[in-house]
Amino acid sequence: MIYSNDINKVCAVCVMAREGENGEMLCTLKGKTFPASAEACKKFRYDILKKKVRRMRRLKTDYKKEDFTL
Repeated sequence: MIYSNDINKVCAVCVMAREGENGEMLCTLKGKTFPASAEACKKFRYDILKKKVRRMRRLKTDYKKEDFTL
């Protein structure tokens, strides 16, 4: 589910966090830097566009045209 209630509340996927130096997140509310894996504060708002998407691996297909003839 995209909008499930059991999402990980971390600064890396918060609307108010911006990526800073060395993989840290800069909170626009507090003006401080936090590690990307840090637990989010009470003002956490989920941003779906910041979620890292796991892509499916391409299948190895070595098919030829002859494989599909009857």
